[in-house]
Amino acid sequence: MELQEAVIVSGARTPVGRFGGAFKDVPAPDLGATAIKAALERAGITADMVDEVVLGNALQATEAGYAARLASLRAGVPEEVPTIAINRQCSSGLEAINMAAQLVRTGEVDIVVAGGIENMSQSPFMLGYQARFDGLRMGDVNLVDGLTDGLGCPVNRYHMGVTAENVAERFGVSREDQDELALISHTRAASAVASGRFKGQITSVEVPQRRA
Repeated sequence: MELQEAVIVSGARTPVGRFGGAFKDVPAPDLGATAIKAALERAGITADMVDEVVLGNALQATEAGYAARLASLRAGVPEEVPTIAINRQCSSGLEAINMAAQLVRTGEVDIVVAGGIENMSQSPFMLGYQARFDGLRMGDVNLVDGLTDGLGCPVNRYHMGVTAENVAERFGVSREDQDELALISHTRAASAVASGRFKGQITSVEVPQRRA
């Protein structure tokens, strides 16, 4: 079988907000829908031309349980168009793009929307399953942090930040080396923002405002 060529014809993203910042009241599907609409418009593609939507999403709780589908529908993609949600933690969005390319190359589809969506500010605190079946009576109840639950290693039972420390120790990456690289990275990012290098890829987001 001869494989087709897969190309990226457009792209768009929302600004990146801080934890608990401007986007804390904007659901991940809404952020995703905003980016999808912008990417389609820039490519000159209408929503009804899309054959498949593949989106990565790591924290899948509450509305984000199938955030990919909601983002697709809210972007105006017809409900007949199937959606795939991928969870490969930090590389979920990249894996979505990889899967989209495979779908195109094998000839299954022609046009795919692919990317990643997340809003960590909306990750909930949760009760354990015992509350559902055993009920809550006397005594304290522990809450499960959705961030710790979603981003922790279920095998070794520690947070991903601990993995970073272990990797640094194993490969001899000093704190000074990390700080130096971080400074270079942030300096370059600040320069890129100031010069407007990111303006072409960022689309604006409507943020709900509280009444005065």
